[in-house]
Amino acid sequence: MKMKGFSIAVALLAVTIMSRGIALADAGHGGEHEAGGPVPSETLHLIGSQMSKLLTFEPFDPALRNHLWMKTDSDKMLFFHFAKAVSEKNNKLLFTGDAVKGRFCAEDQPEGGSSGYVHFHSAEKAEGHKHGHGGVKGQEGYWLRHIALGDFEMMKIHFTPGVAHNFKATKAPSCK
Repeated sequence: MKMKGFSIAVALLAVTIMSRGIALADAGHGGEHEAGGPVPSETLHLIGSQMSKLLTFEPFDPALRNHLWMKTDSDKMLFFHFAKAVSEKNNKLLFTGDAVKGRFCAEDQPEGGSSGYVHFHSAEKAEGHKHGHGGVKGQEGYWLRHIALGDFEMMKIHFTPGVAHNFKATKAPSCK
């Protein structure tokens, strides 16, 4: 089975976290590659130490303390979303995903949300919206696609492994 570029990048990021000893949300299968065999711990450590150096991008003000971000090009990034602030012990990795830079406009939402980019987060805090979710019409930020890494409840929403089409959808206005 061939993996697309995005899937490979997300898999590598997940391996980075597993090699750091952080629990995945009810994943129950860490440390195995596509063929199903065990991945040597030396390989996981190598990936983790190399990838962790790239998780330094901070796209939001104020920063999201339970996220790590990696810029992949001028308008895209990959991320990890944890249960608590990344600095806390006994954390769990709940989601990984990617984001595309855009405006809080229906016209900027990738594929109208059908591919999972359902959550907009503004780059800077603005009046009238809490924690940067959504924004002011036309405000700059990122459209996020969350990929649940387990079966769990959060924000009174049930998530199952895969693209989380139900992750805090933020309906954007038309900017035409």
